Amino acid sequence: MNSRLGQSHSRTTNTIFNFTSSIGGQMVVMIMNFVVRTFFIQTLGKQYLGINGLFSNILTMLSLAEMGVGSAILFKLYEPLAKKDEHRITVLMKFYKTAYRYIGIAVAAVGLCLVPFLPYMIKNYDHLLELNIRPAVIFLLYLLNSVSSYLFLAYKSAIIKADQKEYIITFISYIVTVARGVTQIIALVAGGPFELYVGISIFYVIVQNIIFALLADKMYPYINDRTDDKLSREETRGILKDCTALFIYKLNTVVLKSTDNLVLSVFLGLEMVGLYSNYYIFYTTIQTLFAKIFNAVSHSLGNLHTTKDRQHEYRIFKVVNLITVIMGGTAFIGIFVVADEFIRTWIGSEWVLEQPFSFIMGLELYTMAIRTALGKYRATMGLFQQAKYRPLAGMVINIVLSVALVGKMGISGVILATVIADWTTFMWYDPIIIHRHGFAGEFPVSGYFAVNGKYLLLILLTGAVDYYVCARFLTGMGWISVIVHALICGVTVPAVLLAAELRTEQGKYVRAMIMRYVRPLMRRFQ
Repeated sequence: MNSRLGQSHSRTTNTIFNFTSSIGGQMVVMIMNFVVRTFFIQTLGKQYLGINGLFSNILTMLSLAEMGVGSAILFKLYEPLAKKDEHRITVLMKFYKTAYRYIGIAVAAVGLCLVPFLPYMIKNYDHLLELNIRPAVIFLLYLLNSVSSYLFLAYKSAIIKADQKEYIITFISYIVTVARGVTQIIALVAGGPFELYVGISIFYVIVQNIIFALLADKMYPYINDRTDDKLSREETRGILKDCTALFIYKLNTVVLKSTDNLVLSVFLGLEMVGLYSNYYIFYTTIQTLFAKIFNAVSHSLGNLHTTKDRQHEYRIFKVVNLITVIMGGTAFIGIFVVADEFIRTWIGSEWVLEQPFSFIMGLELYTMAIRTALGKYRATMGLFQQAKYRPLAGMVINIVLSVALVGKMGISGVILATVIADWTTFMWYDPIIIHRHGFAGEFPVSGYFAVNGKYLLLILLTGAVDYYVCARFLTGMGWISVIVHALICGVTVPAVLLAAELRTEQGKYVRAMIMRYVRPLMRRFQ
């Protein structure tokens, strides 16, 4: 009993460290990203902004070469880390090192093959050449940046993550992000070319990988032990089988987002990509925050799943779902109500995209939050094979609808296509997989759908009231209006959702967790 309590305490402590480091640091990163973007817009303009958005998405598509190897290896590391099986960990890390080396080579090869097709991906490509903008050179730099994320000892951070110490990785990555941002701002102010801006990113990717590797070597020195042992053929096939399933899931996720800028570039031009990228920074910032939070929590969830205590695991599942809805719902209404006002105050009215774009993007953010939580649960439960071909349907729906709707609705149609693709595939079937296989059918999935339907209705009603109030209260006062309206959304959505869960187990748990942090702050002001 004491052993279990000790493990539970350790798991909770690591989760709290991982969670709080993600929240605090991401705020710093968000501010830095907006500062860098401001200098970028003022010094380089819409064309380079569009190129940055397009090439970033293309390289995200090339990351498909990773094929889910990282997630599969992390899952395999949970058990040997819990048992302190150093030899097993060393063998797995050796396999991971080899896999990442081949992935880096594959990304480089596919990227080089894409260079001749750049004129077909960019509308008015010849006009860019007339402006002395060299898309091919810039693309090669982006490619080098992507390849660097797989080479230069990148694989070693996996063991730190799997050991529930994501907060260490998070803290260092935030420091590196801030340092990179400051360096890029200096380069932009000094009149440096766009190529230098990208080159700085490459440098810091390599520096970050080296720091992670040195830390991993210090914390787990045995991973550098020489061994001739390899994973058995059967186990290697099992990992590759899981990777295939993860690849299809990842393929769907990448296509859902990374083709958006490509469709916009081909049909509407780079300037529209540039306009979209200013809104997209909200998406990427919140997506990164969600990813870091769920990464922090997922390693503890993976550890919890090994205990086979279904009742306790399901209670935690409902708590994580409520927290996810609160965060996703707040982001949804915040973007819907405040994004246009933020853009207008930040860089001017000519950069604003009219409604319903902000509403659809907010809904996309909410969808992404729920999908991320479900995906993490599915991965920590080892559910890689179930319905692995379903994501292919999501890809087809997204691509067909994007092309069909871009002509009728413009950019809003492209984003709406992504939302529809998610809701017709992941959002309804992932919960079924988790309940049927992860929880062995002990809990009905109908309860999940009922409560999440109620949550969404409450979020939409709260959003309608917030939109009405913010359109009439304290308007036209610049950043004061933005901050006040953001606070209104940030308070009302969580308050309504927690009030609706006043008597439920998950509601009491979340309120107790909030008060655990609020009480010490209140005592300081007494």
